[in-house]
Amino acid sequence: MAQLRAFDAVAQTLHFGRAADRLGIAQPTISKEIRRLERAIGVPLFNRSAGGTTLTAAGERLRKPAAAVLEQVRSFEAAASLVKREAQGAVTIAASPSIVNALLPETLRAADDRQLGVHIQALEVETGEVLDAVEHGRADLGIGHLIGDANRAVKRRLGRDELRVLVHRSVAPAVRGRFDLAQLTNVPFLLWPRERSPEYYDFLMDICRQRGLDEPLILTGTSRISGSWRYFLEDGRAFSLVPEDFARKEVGEGVAAYQLEPPAFLPLEVAWNKNASSDVMRVLEIIVDLTHDRRGYGPAVT
Repeated sequence: MAQLRAFDAVAQTLHFGRAADRLGIAQPTISKEIRRLERAIGVPLFNRSAGGTTLTAAGERLRKPAAAVLEQVRSFEAAASLVKREAQGAVTIAASPSIVNALLPETLRAADDRQLGVHIQALEVETGEVLDAVEHGRADLGIGHLIGDANRAVKRRLGRDELRVLVHRSVAPAVRGRFDLAQLTNVPFLLWPRERSPEYYDFLMDICRQRGLDEPLILTGTSRISGSWRYFLEDGRAFSLVPEDFARKEVGEGVAAYQLEPPAFLPLEVAWNKNASSDVMRVLEIIVDLTHDRRGYGPAVT
């Protein structure tokens, strides 16, 4: 399966680096899997050149069958995972990095306070993977910002979270706690690759353009701006736009979290399986209750 997954990812992106990022593995690993598959089949599947990567005729013929096999595998894994969780009486919630340290703990606490009698498991996923986790059976519920268009799941908007700009205090001043993005013309925007979540990525780029930062310099990191990439913020070499809850835990080492001028808001969404159990729906009810104060603001526009 590793070889088929590698082939499918490269066939979709036509880029070994982006395919590796999509699968969460190192580029040498994905190259090795492709070479193994090509040796097993006996023909090259990709043309590799300085101009880029393209499918060979053989690769093009195998692209759709490979995708179909992987879809069948995902369907089986989803069904098996659902059967296992139902047998255990467990509900798994997938959450993006900006949700894990705030709303998810609140959900666990509320379930405990209400004596729900349901074992809740947390599944932390990367930005852009919340809906995929639900639709492919790794989770019963998924919470995130702009999680994408649902095909095999039900999606609902919970409300919206205010965005904050994370930037070192020395880079540019805030006025009465609010920050003008137009000041950051020459400062790179630390952001994950667009293929992680195109809708989310484009939303943030629109925020920049609407506030006078027409063509921000993009510094592409991983799906997270914390951890190993944080030093760009601490050194004043980049800024980032993040939800308020996430911003709170990133403040420090000279990094401040400012409101935008004018303010900007990010849609918060939840998804669940269409055939969700009663336990899942009870947990969903808790999530809806906890996000009550994030509603009533009207549409998430800027």
